Amino acid sequence: MNNTLRKWISTKYYLPNEGQKIYYFSSNVGMFRGEFHIIQSSYANPNKFSSNHGVLDADDVSYWMPYDHSLRDMIPLPPDYNKIDAHNSQSMINSGLDLNFDEVEIPKEQRKTKFTYEIMGEI
Repeated sequence: MNNTLRKWISTKYYLPNEGQKIYYFSSNVGMFRGEFHIIQSSYANPNKFSSNHGVLDADDVSYWMPYDHSLRDMIPLPPDYNKIDAHNSQSMINSGLDLNFDEVEIPKEQRKTKFTYEIMGEI
């Protein structure tokens, strides 16, 4: 396995090739598998990251990495992926902020999940 394929690349320094299949990450929207395209526009960044979930400008994407089907289940988290670690949580607790939450008791007769569904076509 080539470890260089499993590293995130900053969009500030290097962009994928036109039509390249990639993973990309936006801290506002999430991580996706898609493609990179250059679409000329007079009013927006021409570098676009697209997937089935939509299109983002390169300004909205912080990191990307080449897609590799054989390694699709081994994707490291991007460097700016927001994580809450135990040290940070302890700092919040020790900060003196009022972190008390009201608890709401759910009556026993309401502790059930109800859902509906539609059967489309033959079973």
